[in-house]
Amino acid sequence: MVAIMMKLLGCVVVFASLLNLTPGMANHSPLQVAQAPSDSSIQGYCFSVATNDGLDSTARIYIQGNQVTGRVEATIQNEQESYYTSYTQTLQGTKKGNQLNLNITTKIELDTQKTQEIWTLTSDSLNTGRAVYQKQPCLVSQIRFAPGTNSATVNQSVVRGSRDIYLLRANRGQRMDLKITSLENNAVFDVIAPNGEILKTEATQSSLKLPATGNYEIIVGGTRGNATYKLNVKIQ
Repeated sequence: MVAIMMKLLGCVVVFASLLNLTPGMANHSPLQVAQAPSDSSIQGYCFSVATNDGLDSTARIYIQGNQVTGRVEATIQNEQESYYTSYTQTLQGTKKGNQLNLNITTKIELDTQKTQEIWTLTSDSLNTGRAVYQKQPCLVSQIRFAPGTNSATVNQSVVRGSRDIYLLRANRGQRMDLKITSLENNAVFDVIAPNGEILKTEATQSSLKLPATGNYEIIVGGTRGNATYKLNVKIQ
């Protein structure tokens, strides 16, 4: 069954834009934040796919210089056989031209698979060699702290059915404090670590000890309708 599911795997990805952030001043010496590559501008792409085989998949891919990271989330459902499962993929690799050379870790229930694959990324599609995914609108922003600060505030709105994704680079062992408020109390966030570990889902406030060094995903969505929100992020 794992072999069948591996043939169905697909992905998603993300468009990046930097937000205007309100930095918070630290009460101590400047925080040591994980250093990004010299080309620190991150591009993101969003794609999705739903097939007749019962695969429903989304993915997020981030490109920084020629380095590629990302995450895939998917479900497989066969109503006739009353079968349902889900899987996640953690992506890491490099980009050359329009090709993504990826090391992929796939977790399906209690099974873990590691593969190497080449995917093709164009302006409006993603081809995994098994399926072609279509681009979807999304917002990805990179949070950076000003020198001598260790916090920032984001003021933004998220449209119903979409997600705002923020990337924040931090070190293993640090603590991330987050709080989100919204006009109608209808905004929540998820936090996903660079190693693919889900640290928090549908939260409005959290304090997390970070398990890995790299870019953390903070994913904001609305629980009902459009949501205008304020997101406070602090690393210590």
